[in-house]
Amino acid sequence: MGLHVADRIKVAVVDAHPLYRQGLSNALAGSRLVPVAEGATAGDAYEVVESGNPDVLLLDVAVPGDGMGAVEEVLRARPGIKVVILTACDEAEHVTDALSMGVHGYILKDVSGPELVSAIEAIHRGEPYITPALASRLLMRRGRSHAPQASGGIDLTPRDRQLLGFLATGLTNQEIAVSLGMNVRTVKHYLTQVFRKMRVRNRVEAILEAQRMRLELEARMPPPEQPSARR
Repeated sequence: MGLHVADRIKVAVVDAHPLYRQGLSNALAGSRLVPVAEGATAGDAYEVVESGNPDVLLLDVAVPGDGMGAVEEVLRARPGIKVVILTACDEAEHVTDALSMGVHGYILKDVSGPELVSAIEAIHRGEPYITPALASRLLMRRGRSHAPQASGGIDLTPRDRQLLGFLATGLTNQEIAVSLGMNVRTVKHYLTQVFRKMRVRNRVEAILEAQRMRLELEARMPPPEQPSARR
């Protein structure tokens, strides 16, 4: 039985290399993701969005022309589309700039086919995504290159910092729950509280805010809390 039209996720690709575009099509074959248009330059981005009407646009910021400008134009003209950077560029400035512009994902090209499909499906559901190794590397690089500073008045507990550390390593809520011996609902509850404290909406924004605050995070169990003395 074929895939129902309503279940399909239409994908457009803008990448300078025809062979890579063909490889992407092969990687998406058999999944819900259906290639509908492709281009090779920044100038093609808006055209492929108009012609293919995709749900998701995969774009390499290193394409000829102004890749970041193309991202900005598409996001402004088509706010409903999910724009995902799929690139070999792992420079911190590019990642931060892209996410601040409103892209929904930043994925490095060394991703496997199944991982890419899973990431795009998550993005289509409204979950921002950044390559886990990249998120972790960015956060740890910032932590090593800057001295810690006050967290702007935000009262983060050892548990909060631990959860942020797990997010930075790319663990899912289920994996965090297993690591901590909790159920997923409890993990979601704790993360909701952390996001509220940090005034962010999701895990990507939380990682970026942790960078901005120069927090030192480690994905490990915090020391047990000592019971407070009763008066």
